[in-house]
Amino acid sequence: MTLIFACQPDNDLYRVLARLDHIWPRHDTLDQALEAAPRGAALLSLADTYPRPSPAFDQRHASLVRAKELRLYLEYPASLPGIRLGEPRSTQWERVVVASDFFAPQLERHTILAQHGCWYLPFAAAPTSPPSRGPWQPGQGDDALVEPRSQPSAPTKEPPCDLHEGMNVHLAVARVAGYDHAVYGLPEEACPVLFALPGSWTILVATSALSRFVRGRYGPQDAWKAIWERLLCWLAPAEELPELTWTPTVRVQAGPGTPLPEDAEREALCRSVCWFREHVVYSIDWKKGAIEGFESGIDHEGRQMRRPWARGDCTAETGMVFACDWALADNPDSALLSQQILDYVWSAPDFHQDDPDSPAYGLNNWYERGPVFYGDDNARVIMPTLVARHLLADDRWDEHVLRCLLANLRTTGRLGFRRNHIDLGPLLEQERGWAFYYDEETVSYAPHYQAYLWAAHLLAFALSGFDGFLDRTRTAIRMTMEVYPRWQWTNGLTQEMARMLLPLAFLVRIEDTAVHRGWLARVSEALLAQMQPCGAIREQLGPLESGRYAPPASNEAYGTAEAPLIQENGDPACDLLYTTNYAFLGLHEAAAVTGSAALRKAEDRLAQFLCRIQVRSEEHSYLDGAWMRGFDYKRWEYWGSSADLGWGAWSVESGWTNTWIAAVLAMRQLDRSLFELATARPLTAELDEMVATMLGPSQGDRYT
Repeated sequence: MTLIFACQPDNDLYRVLARLDHIWPRHDTLDQALEAAPRGAALLSLADTYPRPSPAFDQRHASLVRAKELRLYLEYPASLPGIRLGEPRSTQWERVVVASDFFAPQLERHTILAQHGCWYLPFAAAPTSPPSRGPWQPGQGDDALVEPRSQPSAPTKEPPCDLHEGMNVHLAVARVAGYDHAVYGLPEEACPVLFALPGSWTILVATSALSRFVRGRYGPQDAWKAIWERLLCWLAPAEELPELTWTPTVRVQAGPGTPLPEDAEREALCRSVCWFREHVVYSIDWKKGAIEGFESGIDHEGRQMRRPWARGDCTAETGMVFACDWALADNPDSALLSQQILDYVWSAPDFHQDDPDSPAYGLNNWYERGPVFYGDDNARVIMPTLVARHLLADDRWDEHVLRCLLANLRTTGRLGFRRNHIDLGPLLEQERGWAFYYDEETVSYAPHYQAYLWAAHLLAFALSGFDGFLDRTRTAIRMTMEVYPRWQWTNGLTQEMARMLLPLAFLVRIEDTAVHRGWLARVSEALLAQMQPCGAIREQLGPLESGRYAPPASNEAYGTAEAPLIQENGDPACDLLYTTNYAFLGLHEAAAVTGSAALRKAEDRLAQFLCRIQVRSEEHSYLDGAWMRGFDYKRWEYWGSSADLGWGAWSVESGWTNTWIAAVLAMRQLDRSLFELATARPLTAELDEMVATMLGPSQGDRYT
């Protein structure tokens, strides 16, 4: 049987086959291909003008297909006989779902696929009844994989999908919850995207461009491979067809078993610094900032949009990366850029609250001129600055850093917990100002929000000897460990463990007791129980009643809130936004303070894993050298349940993810820990005077 293509030579499917030395006749238009096709041939009419629809497929075309006894795969036609199609519609939260057994056993019903940037043609009206002429009848399947051409009246039967009565729908586009399987089934609003044309079992119609799987970065790759191998086999059952292989336009650096060169970590760090310099840093006159990253959404050309939000944590963390580059590469341009970035993030009024009469005095805005104060985000401005001030030998930010530490301390309650976030409005409205928060007994067993501020306070104690930073922090850590693992988790329980490692390691630095080492061992062992042989750390959910952002509980809930990458425990995903990045830092600090060979080995495995999954792309250079959020360690590609309202599986966070991975790689090159770098230089600001001003004169005698 002859395969004939109606498409342009740059069509993804046609190019993949050509590269595999399988080149079949090709014509520019469907009309030309139909005219040239011999009797009994198979024809693929592919969407060259996508997202604009292909030319209409009318009754004349259908008659030619019948007369020549052709099998036809028809892609994204503007109209069809018997079916009125609507205007092109784009997906937002919808994904492609297998709706029949046509692709079994490789793909089961309700398997989820990502057709990024999907444009499809919805049904504007229900299909009309099929004509009586021909062998196909409503309810019959069209699985003719092994059916001889001479016996078209007896196709193999399969249960029809109930999306549209009497139609055989094989793929649908729908809003569904699930990691790689639609756990709640297909909703009524699902739209057919691949189906048999009513009245002709030899014509399969796609209402979208399934053949753009390379440039559109469709995923998972193995699933789209199965789809196209099945479609080609249906079209030409007697043809000897190749196994489809292609190189994704966005891929990873190395496979799970690929040997890494000795300088793999240095190379990964260099590529990361280059990514920051070329695609993250921006300049508006004297302001040198960092964009937040790239959105998870991928359009039909495989592109991702920049997220040019100026956040304090992302900006300061980026400054730290360039300070690390200066320390390792002796590049004066990196030193200058780090200083300029940190100058910006400590500037007022863009980020720093510098009004001494305000209860917010000393705090840093969450984003540019955005007076929202997260303790953990303030900590991720403080700690990178402490690292950079040592590497750059520059004390210019000392007063701002100490003031910010005290500002966060005086909005921390008696028990050492700080409200997850504080807005300027309520802070100003409090009659007692900051003292209201300082005296309250709030409790929040949520390391996601608390742990990194605890770590910053422990660094402040190590630098100053001021008991105020230690006493409350030690109390909060003790209370949190007493209820472990009954913590409130945010996007997963594993991330809470990962964040908790840092303050526990710092506490051992300051008070090396059996109890503190026991806490650190308990959390690190629980975290490493999720580490896979390849080095990935598997995501794990805690009890759902303790989850702040649990997986979607219905199809309708998908994409409406923050959410984990997994739908249920056992899904093979690791999270580089909330878990893996902080686990890397936490393991580095824990190994450094304990000298544990097991922790060092785990850190090494994680470093190798991160080197392997660093993004490589020539077509999308703005991703080359970065790490995305969600990685499937079984498929070995970026994938996950992209239900998170703002940060889906393919999002690229400049700060939390990429900065800390790069920084830990640099610390490994420097053979230094974060604690050592942050506390290597004494603070030069007058802390006693600042304590008396911000906390009251009675606090001035609380020094060790």
